[in-house]
Amino acid sequence: MRELPGLIGYFNTQGFDAEIIIVNDGSAEVTALRNYCTQNGFKLIDHDINQGKGASVRTGMMQASRDIRIFTDADIPFQYHIFDEIIARFKQPEVKIVCGDRRKSDYFRKTPLVRRMGSGVFSMLVNMMMLRNMGDTQCGIKAFHRDVIDQVFGKSHLNGFAADIEWLWRAYQSSEKVYWVNAEFRNAGESSVVFWKQAIRMFKDLIRLRIKG
Repeated sequence: MRELPGLIGYFNTQGFDAEIIIVNDGSAEVTALRNYCTQNGFKLIDHDINQGKGASVRTGMMQASRDIRIFTDADIPFQYHIFDEIIARFKQPEVKIVCGDRRKSDYFRKTPLVRRMGSGVFSMLVNMMMLRNMGDTQCGIKAFHRDVIDQVFGKSHLNGFAADIEWLWRAYQSSEKVYWVNAEFRNAGESSVVFWKQAIRMFKDLIRLRIKG
C-alpha cells in the first residue's frame, strides 16, 4: 500500500483515467487497506482464503472494465514511465498483449547475483519445457487488451507463480503476438517470495500444463 500514492500521483500528472483494482488474497488484516481504498475510490476484491498470485491476478483482470488492463507487483519495482510505453503500444490496433522485459534494462544489474543466476537458469528450463522462447515470463508487469482476456485468463487454471507462463503460453497457442517494453528498476523493495522454494512447485505446474493443457 505504501507504494500506491507515488504511482497514483504519477497517473494524475500524466492525466491517466485509471481504474485501480486491488485483490486481497485471503489476508484478514486489511482494515487500513480497506479504508485507503474507500477514501481513494479504488476497488478492493477479497478472496476468502489465500489462493496465490495467479488466482489474484485472474480475479482482477476478469473483473476490470477497461479495454487496456495492466497488472503489476504490489511493490511496483519499475520506473513509472513503463506505463506510458505500454499504453503507447496499444495505439497500434494489432497490439493486444504488452509485457515488461527486464533483460535489456538495468534491472538485473541492480539485483543480487544469486537472484540473477537463478532467473537465468529458470528461464532456460522454462523455454525447454514449453518448447519455445517464452521471453521474460516472470517480469511483474503485463498488459492485455479486453479482446484477449477470455482466451488468456478465462481458460487459465494455475494459481501459483507459474501462472505468468501459462498466460503467455495460452496467448501463443492462440497465435497472439506478445510485444515487449524495457522494465527499468525503480526500487529495491523486499520480496516475500523465496525463489527456490517456489521453483519446484512452478515446474510441477508446468508439467501438468504441458500434459493436460
